[in-house]
Amino acid sequence: MFSKHKPDSVPADHTVSPPASPKSTAQADLPRDKTGRSAIIGAQTSIKGNVIGEEELVIDGQVTGTVEFKHNMVSIGNAGRVEGDIYAQTLHVAGHVEGRLIASHKISIHHTAYIVGTIITPCLVLEDGAVFQGSIDMDAENEALLSAFEGEVDKSTPHHAQDQEDAVDNFDEADATTPPTEEDIYHEDKP
Repeated sequence: MFSKHKPDSVPADHTVSPPASPKSTAQADLPRDKTGRSAIIGAQTSIKGNVIGEEELVIDGQVTGTVEFKHNMVSIGNAGRVEGDIYAQTLHVAGHVEGRLIASHKISIHHTAYIVGTIITPCLVLEDGAVFQGSIDMDAENEALLSAFEGEVDKSTPHHAQDQEDAVDNFDEADATTPPTEEDIYHEDKP
């Protein structure tokens, strides 16, 4: 009743892919650009100077200088270390950073990260265990953010400043200063 008919032979033009090797599986998890490649600064690589590009970037080594991949994702691995400012559309940090982290879309700080500096982004994810010393600015209208990305900032954050201002405007101070009566607290329907 539930059996499927199996063909007696395999067509000649049918190819079977070999099983994925551990190396190719790990590479499949890396961010890619439109050509299927990503730039990687390996664990044994140290760069002094600015790194600028138009593709995805993974930093497992050390960079001293500015990293500018404004239209792409930058990932800093557990062993990665950056001393300088980082500009990206999306930024994932699992390593060590000293400087400004500026992203037009989102920054994710993983539990293994150690950051000293300033975070500027409209959306931030900070995992338990991450170490952060510095300041955070999540205003999508931040001057540094707008000037760095020439107005190309993702403003679809879950909390909008106007909603918060409206809530403050609608707040009735009399409600906050008038203590509740005993009847308000213990109101019961009496027969």
